[in-house]
This record gives sequence, C-alpha cells and structure tokens, in this order.
Amino acid sequence: MSLIEQKIALAQSPTVTVEQLTKLANDKEWQVRSYVAAHSKCPIPILEKLSNDEHWSVRSCVAIHSKCPIPILEKLANDEHWLVRSYVAKHPNCPISILEKLSNDEESDVRYYAKENPNYSKGVKV
Repeated sequence: MSLIEQKIALAQSPTVTVEQLTKLANDKEWQVRSYVAAHSKCPIPILEKLSNDEHWSVRSCVAIHSKCPIPILEKLANDEHWLVRSYVAKHPNCPISILEKLSNDEESDVRYYAKENPNYSKGVKV
C-alpha cells in the first residue's frame, strides 16, 4: 500500500481522531484532503479551512458535508466551479435564500439540483 493510500485509509477510518484529521487536512495531496472533508468526524473549523482549498473536489466534499454550516454554504454557493455549487444545491440543510440564488445559476445542473432540493418547494410561493 502506497503512502497516499495509507493516508486515505486513515482519513476514512471510523477510529481516526480529530487530531489526525487536522494533520491530514494539511496534506499536499488533494485526495487525502477530500477524504478529510468527507469524514463525519471532521470538525467545523477544518471544514471552514478546507472550504478555501485550491482543489474543487475538496470544496465539493465540504459543500455536501452534513455538518457544513450555513455561512460556509453561502460562500460555496459562489464558488467558481459548478460542481461545488451543485453540491451546495443538494445539501439537505441548504436554506431557501441560497437555493433561490442557485435556481438561477448559469449551469443547468446547478439549477436542477436547487429546484429538486425539498427545501426549495417548501420556501417557494406558488
């Protein structure tokens, strides 16, 4: 097993500690950082840090994380990469204010996911 595979395995482990996730969040490999951002134990300060990551895949994992706070979703709703915005639109806690904005996105997939989010139909007046 290569070093990167070992780091990914640790980042996916249910027994990984917050300290280990914090260290792995600074790894040079974006794949490792993505697994950190996707881990259920990932603390909010690390999600916040990774929401500024240079790689869109890492930011996407932050955007779909169940504990992702609304301020981070708001920031990622303006991300340059459409896949990050689509993950924001899919987030189960995404507020209607963000979904309304994303329902007018330039990318059709982002618009689709925003309008398919159950929160969208709850907040839109018909």
